[in-house]
Amino acid sequence: RLFLDLELSKEKNNCKLPESVLNFATLDYIATSSSPILRKTALDALKHYGCGSCGPRGFYGTIDAHLEAEEAVSNFLGTEGAILYSDGASASTSTLAAFAKRGDLLIVDEGVNEALLTGINLSRANVRYFRHNDMKDLRRILEKVQQQDVSLKRKATDQRRFLVVEGMYRNWGTLAPLKEIVALKEEFHYRLIVDDSHGIGTLGKSGRGSLEHAGLKPMVHCEILTFSLENALGSIGGMTVGSEEVVDHQRLSGAGYCFSASAPPFLSKVCVQSVKRLQGSLDEGEEEASNFDDMKVAELKEELKKRGLKTAGKKAELQSRLREHDSEPAAGSELAGPALLDRLRENISHLYSTLTNSSHPYALKLRNRLSITSDPLSPLLYLRLADQEATGRTRSEQTLIMDQIAHHCLVNGTVAVVSTGGHVKKYLQLVPEPSLRLVASASHDKEDVEVLVKALGEAVESVLVHNASQME
Repeated sequence: RLFLDLELSKEKNNCKLPESVLNFATLDYIATSSSPILRKTALDALKHYGCGSCGPRGFYGTIDAHLEAEEAVSNFLGTEGAILYSDGASASTSTLAAFAKRGDLLIVDEGVNEALLTGINLSRANVRYFRHNDMKDLRRILEKVQQQDVSLKRKATDQRRFLVVEGMYRNWGTLAPLKEIVALKEEFHYRLIVDDSHGIGTLGKSGRGSLEHAGLKPMVHCEILTFSLENALGSIGGMTVGSEEVVDHQRLSGAGYCFSASAPPFLSKVCVQSVKRLQGSLDEGEEEASNFDDMKVAELKEELKKRGLKTAGKKAELQSRLREHDSEPAAGSELAGPALLDRLRENISHLYSTLTNSSHPYALKLRNRLSITSDPLSPLLYLRLADQEATGRTRSEQTLIMDQIAHHCLVNGTVAVVSTGGHVKKYLQLVPEPSLRLVASASHDKEDVEVLVKALGEAVESVLVHNASQME
């Protein structure tokens, strides 16, 4: 089970915080933080490289680990190249600003995240927003631009034009209708930029993201694909993948690449291993096996003793015994590949179905009080106040209620969830309603979901009944 440790259980706001809680708050979709193999990868690489890389990529900051990560991700997604940024948000910000300039045209979903909006502002391009995931509105805007081209006797090629969307929207938990978007892109001759920070590692048959989920491919249907490595892949930084032209252009034009210190190389090694984990080819015991040839007999016997194996025999026998032992899958070894993704999808489905189960005693307490606004396939679940509860309440009042529910879940239900009302409104084009954000993870099980739904049911009933009595 995935727990969030709280080192301090001091009195805060007259409430004593629990020492540990069940974690439904972080974006650790495939449980990378609790993977023993990824932890070992990080520790081994930290001992080898140290912590920092001491410079931007173009100025002594490029280390073999960075190149390995770019190659691993590029091969995984089937593109000609990849470029590694040292910060997840700056990947999409810098990528967009590197390609769109003053005079260009961006047609943007109004629900995109803060990082993309920062890149849009930095680009100084002309911007038009279409209603979130509304393909009729997108077509209306594209046709209007087309009509203006005719009236101004302007060619579509006179300016660079991009559609900008997220594969899975961070602040909404909704999925972009990429097939329809690609069809419109091709009809009206635009390029497509997709931020798939929350789709990579969660969507698609093999975890290759929103494009795979929609039956599409990068470079073929999407010219520029950018994403953070800080969610499903459990690393630091972000990447943009595409053709060699797309990648090479950013090595001189991507501000976050040129002017920021490169990512810690030990975490780039984690990225490489995370990709292997998604592919089902974890390097368990690989390094130890390769080192057995260099060990002396005494060292081999010490390793055998650690594993509880016999220490008698010649050197070749000891080496063979160690290799045979380390090649065997450990009991309860961690999931990888399709099994890992299947576990995540099972947990998403179970969480969604339990929350909407009208016969569940605690889910029943949520009925007509909270509404799920996210897609059933999304590991990001957003719950807002139902219409009858939201009517007559200001945004500030709704935010306070969500804060109180999240606090009740933490203190009384020992479950961590996120109240979003107070921290997503700045810098956004379209501000979501105050919500609770729940994150499904491959590390959860059915018992964890029951604990969550019970905590939510009790919290919602307690907070809303208390508020109702105050209003009376």
